[in-house]
Amino acid sequence: MGQSADLSAALEFVVTRIDEQSVRSGEPLTDEQRGLLNNLPKSSDVPQIVTGDFESPPILIPRDTNYEKLIALARSAHSEDRERSPASRDWEFAISVLKLNRHPMNWLLQWAGVKQPRPWWDGWLLIAAAIVFAAITMTLILFTDGTAARRLALCGTGYFVLILISYLASRKIEERQLEQNIEACRASSRFADPSISQIRVIQ
Repeated sequence: MGQSADLSAALEFVVTRIDEQSVRSGEPLTDEQRGLLNNLPKSSDVPQIVTGDFESPPILIPRDTNYEKLIALARSAHSEDRERSPASRDWEFAISVLKLNRHPMNWLLQWAGVKQPRPWWDGWLLIAAAIVFAAITMTLILFTDGTAARRLALCGTGYFVLILISYLASRKIEERQLEQNIEACRASSRFADPSISQIRVIQ
């Protein structure tokens, strides 16, 4: 499947599971909740509390009850699927595709506790990047000639360039990781079926 078909399949899976979970809970989605689920906002107005744990999404302060219900249903559906079929990678596929496409559904899944697994070397890569950053910074400080103002300007420019390169490199690495994870999940999930290509919009 192509990227567009992957996105449609991931959305169909998540939307369908949330709808099924709402019916199972005895409180089917209202028209307003259905509309929100199929047209999630591209930015969040929900206040957040940063926990300091970069692996976990920010903690939400409940304000939008409809959005909070969708999060709770997604969390419940994910937990139930994990218990019923621990080897399934359907949710992993979905969040990887949604994150790669920067779709708002990705936020909902993160707040619901659905995590994208990271490779074992991810932490070591971060440490290596920090060492390189520190080494280049020290080089700029120690071996730059000229006045203090000139050295400060060069160091500032160096910082900016390093940060820009680090940002672009991290984005590229993350995209590559997501693409590899999607391919790995496809082989062991329902999404290997190319006929799954259209999102089923809840009526």
